[in-house]
Amino acid sequence: MSRVIETLRLIRVVNCLMASVGVVVGAEMTWSRLTLWGPAAAAIAAFLICAAGNVVNDLRDVEIDRVNRPDRVLVRQTLSRRYAIALAVVADFVAVLLALLINLFVATTAVMVIAALLWYNMRLKRIPVAGNMIIAGLGGLTFITGGLAVDPAVALYLPGPIVPAVFAFLFHLVREVIKDIQDVEGDSHTGVRTLPQVIGVQKSLSVALSLFLILVLLTYVPIIAGWYGSYYKIITVYCVDLPLLLLLILLWGFPTPVMLKVTSLSLKAGMALGILALLAR
Repeated sequence: MSRVIETLRLIRVVNCLMASVGVVVGAEMTWSRLTLWGPAAAAIAAFLICAAGNVVNDLRDVEIDRVNRPDRVLVRQTLSRRYAIALAVVADFVAVLLALLINLFVATTAVMVIAALLWYNMRLKRIPVAGNMIIAGLGGLTFITGGLAVDPAVALYLPGPIVPAVFAFLFHLVREVIKDIQDVEGDSHTGVRTLPQVIGVQKSLSVALSLFLILVLLTYVPIIAGWYGSYYKIITVYCVDLPLLLLLILLWGFPTPVMLKVTSLSLKAGMALGILALLAR
């Protein structure tokens, strides 16, 4: 039982579930006819690819995590490196097989995402901003993948999965900057160059706040265009935009470790509430 729990910790199961939910939401926003097989298989594939990416990330970052994340599974050695490698390979293999059974568009997307995650973990993570952009882009792509699993011909129509994809991209980008600020000490000891190391913590917080302001403005577009109803407006504006904007302003003024942790967790919760707003639209 402990092996199962440690495996769930290794793959970061909550992140994987959020990737799956993103696919399902993207599919729901595309449905012209009810079809369950494609979205379900794509959601499982997204879970597996996310899991493999997280495992590879931990395999590459053991030394960094000794400083930044000493509670990580591979740092504590509760699971072996051989087990972790086998888990990542099998997860990616099964994900590609599932994607091939859906359609060529989803299969191509799956292969591209796996390649992008490998590139990120092997190289881009150590290049300021580039790695953040990749992770943010992949976060948004889960919604597009859901649309592709239903009907590739309309997956990019407005309003559709492209709307939450843009929101998710900016959300992830803000959170990536916050996480880089949290990890400055460990990254600097292992030669990883991130945005806070290049321009400083305060300027990085200004970047994060500016990006979130852009996101807030964009969340009003569906309201103005009449795409979504009052539930979307209430949840998005009053439960996500305003509280998180206030929190980021407070963080900008008081960038303590506790505030950074609270903000990072709040942004993750905000993503979940944003998905709820889209489902309740």
